[in-house]
Amino acid sequence: MKKYLLFIALLSFLAGASYGQELDINQWPPNTDFDADVHFWAADDFLMDAIPAGTGDLFDPALLILTGGDQGSEDVTIAGLPAKKSVANYFNVADELYFLLPDLPVIDVLVLYFANAESKRDNLGFLLGTLPGDKYLHTLTGYTFESVTDQYEWRLFRLDNSGAWAGNVYDDSEGTTTYGGVNGGTIRFQQTNGLIFRAVAFGPEGAFGEPEEINTAKEVEFNPDEYEIMAEWDINNGVINGLDVYRVTGGDQEIVESADIGPADDKRQAIRPAIDDGTDATQDIYVNWEILNEHFGPTSQPSARFKIVAEYYDDPALAGTIFGPEVYVTAGDSLQFFPEANRTTLEGSGQWREAMWYVTDVKLKGVNVPTQAAARFTFGGPVYISRLRLGIIRTAGIYENVDPIPDVYIFDPDPYGIYAELDLDKGVVDNLDVGNSGGDQEYIIEDNIGPAGDQRKALRPALGDGGDPFDRFVNFSILNEVFGPSNQPNAVLKVAVDYYDDPNLVDERFGPEVYQSNVFGTLQFKFFPSELRMTLEGSGEWKTAVWQIDDVNFTGVNQGPQAAVRFWFTDNGAIYISRVRYAVIRPVGVNAGVDMLAEYEPIVRVSAWELY
Repeated sequence: MKKYLLFIALLSFLAGASYGQELDINQWPPNTDFDADVHFWAADDFLMDAIPAGTGDLFDPALLILTGGDQGSEDVTIAGLPAKKSVANYFNVADELYFLLPDLPVIDVLVLYFANAESKRDNLGFLLGTLPGDKYLHTLTGYTFESVTDQYEWRLFRLDNSGAWAGNVYDDSEGTTTYGGVNGGTIRFQQTNGLIFRAVAFGPEGAFGEPEEINTAKEVEFNPDEYEIMAEWDINNGVINGLDVYRVTGGDQEIVESADIGPADDKRQAIRPAIDDGTDATQDIYVNWEILNEHFGPTSQPSARFKIVAEYYDDPALAGTIFGPEVYVTAGDSLQFFPEANRTTLEGSGQWREAMWYVTDVKLKGVNVPTQAAARFTFGGPVYISRLRLGIIRTAGIYENVDPIPDVYIFDPDPYGIYAELDLDKGVVDNLDVGNSGGDQEYIIEDNIGPAGDQRKALRPALGDGGDPFDRFVNFSILNEVFGPSNQPNAVLKVAVDYYDDPNLVDERFGPEVYQSNVFGTLQFKFFPSELRMTLEGSGEWKTAVWQIDDVNFTGVNQGPQAAVRFWFTDNGAIYISRVRYAVIRPVGVNAGVDMLAEYEPIVRVSAWELY
């Protein structure tokens, strides 16, 4: 009898916990405590109507979604429902009742997000508190979104607030602390570029149930390892590998196939949109490529990011003509239009060239194609294409995050430089200069730094000696686009810094910290490994530290017009720098492989086995 009662109790517990169940996205999670003090935001206020009658007296729609700068957000509609999309690295949420949060040692953050190919990540973070960071900020990292289901999913994050960081404004708090946090908000989500939210809620621990009850997204049954990651069509060489141009008579996507297209030394077979040369009166400005034999897998698989590479004739007679992806089916089975600004404009070089695009959240249903397709192309003129490669960037399996077409480099580096230098002591400003001095990256420049026989003019972080006690960063500005525009592929950058190895600063550290990188078409913050920063030994001499970063985008972090990587210093690390040199190592062009800092070996990580 006791065993029977125990079994019934266990069943009751499991039923109440709702483990593994698909949760209703139009209702609060089933174990929500409607007596708790909860602050929330919902794109269409559906959560207010979802509060059971006679309950939720302390449920308040007090959250606001901020936008602008590096915490941009925009209104979107996906799967037929309104939401907010993060279009920057930060998603800042302001709580009008922020002053209640310091009393919560743990804050549960509940979100309703769209689980698509863009959402999967393992580096989501949260920032609680105010500046200065060495006193009041608390960073939490390593939170994950694992599922790609092409539908809205609930997700619960549990945040440590034992230091009463969130919502606590002190007399010496700095920056815009309107709602008890940084940059005007309360809790800042970090590494959010591309995430889509329909709702956000803050509450005490357990207010919405437990994470294991809520973080149970339905898995899509699909094994990507059984399928390819790249398809190719090359009409000049007779290649049809999982992809073929879609041929149709009538309508607006007829094509013309021609021979001997291109310059004298590279004539090719190629196709173009028919424009006015079709079989009917419709102008043919579209071209479609169909995916054959479910090359990438069934249409039912989750949406994915695609990399598309086309070889086109850059016809001098068509200079200024624009072409590229136009429309595709996205998650939620709705049509999505590729931004016109991201299409390719012909320059009229008279050569065959490559164009590359990243198209996100693509479902393989295609537009006006009977089988499968990725994106339909649009043309502003009769541009010829001889080859198209289509690659899928997997979010799971053995090819997760593998570049399916790695040999593409859509940038001519030859008009640009490979070296820049700032030497404060010698007055050299060669396309590299000190950055903005202020906020958390204020610096001080002084003379007569170093040993008696080698004193120099040098810069150091202000630390506690500036207008802001939180000055542990220094940034440098790249001038005149010396290395080229910021939309070029990620660069391999070697950095050399001459620093004073001060005997009074033994064991203090400094080095590269945060930079931006283009990850399959999306700019993301990346952090240089902290273990590779320099530790002072106290020799009393000027020394050179060298690092290499293999995937830098020159958009910069909190510095313009361009920048590379921000430098970090320990709290007591008033370490002086007299000279900074940047060298870009090009993979192609007249300077391919040239290293202007070849005499220096970069600091590298040493594995334990290498010591034996």
